[in-house]
Amino acid sequence: MKPLPTLLSFLPLVAASGGGGGGGPSHVATEIFSFPPTNPIFIENLFVLPDARLLLTSFVHFGPDTNSPLHVLNPITSSVSVVTTLPNSTSQTGIAELSGANRYAVTAGIAGNNFEFVNNTVNVYVVSLGWNASSATVVDTIPVPGAISANGLVAVGNVVLSADSREGRILRVDTITRTSSVAFADPLLFGDPANVSGSLGVTGVNGLFLKWHLGHRWVYFTNTARGIYGRFKVDSLGYKVGSLEVLRTVTSADPIGFTNSLDDLVVDGDEDGDGDGDGYIAWQDKSLLKVKRYSNGTTAQTVVLGPGGVASGNAGITLKTPTSVALGLGGGHIYVGTGGAEAGNLTGGQVVKVTI
Repeated sequence: MKPLPTLLSFLPLVAASGGGGGGGPSHVATEIFSFPPTNPIFIENLFVLPDARLLLTSFVHFGPDTNSPLHVLNPITSSVSVVTTLPNSTSQTGIAELSGANRYAVTAGIAGNNFEFVNNTVNVYVVSLGWNASSATVVDTIPVPGAISANGLVAVGNVVLSADSREGRILRVDTITRTSSVAFADPLLFGDPANVSGSLGVTGVNGLFLKWHLGHRWVYFTNTARGIYGRFKVDSLGYKVGSLEVLRTVTSADPIGFTNSLDDLVVDGDEDGDGDGDGYIAWQDKSLLKVKRYSNGTTAQTVVLGPGGVASGNAGITLKTPTSVALGLGGGHIYVGTGGAEAGNLTGGQVVKVTI
């Protein structure tokens, strides 16, 4: 869940070469779509479908009497359409693919104050969306009582795990039995009001990403207020195994705040073979951040695109509040979604394709 646009600033995005390490691959950014100021959708999350289209959720206050629209973007034609609406919701957050063909979970609810949902309005919507289909169907709506925050989302079979940013915990929703519970809470998932003032200080665990590595399911996470990039193992039912592991506490010349906070993330497939995959994190309001993980367990952070990167082309692109990241089909590139906040105004979220 993201800060209100009026609290956001922006910084220019330029393509970067190698991320300061020298000799690394170049990263080229191309904007493939931007919502216009007349329809300033704040992209909250994105998910690459099997047909290469992108499913987009949006964190925008549509009003409590309006069903929030779920968008699909064709990156080839740069065309976007509303495929369905989610009843009784104004704001959407996470997306995850469930077991079985063409079934996706989306978390949404009625937006309240301080980046929270109104209590008892959070639902997991199960959406059916077929190959190249022009419309989707909401096949189930599963309530998550007692939740005022539901952020990043991953699926283990037909179980989804949701990041409860306010309460420092992971919520578990079984989409077959239609039941919800608290999977676990942990100090590493809580925010840090003492270090970060305002509403951002209570925003803890944010993005989630599920990845197989060496025969285990790892859930990678970010903690917004603490600047943590970490992970934990889960079993086949989505229950935590062992303890949480901090892979990196992101450093910056500026203290963590509204213009310097970790959001959603992905982890690549470790193409270079020297670790368990590198993390790419939406680092609002600055840039796209890469956390490289080496085989000995050490990490290094690099600004892939944005301030601090080395200009090598496409310097006219501006990344307007990066919020989310998704791996492209076939590897070699990722998509970055943005909230579209520019100079404090919501001008329209973007989708930017970045080579990695």
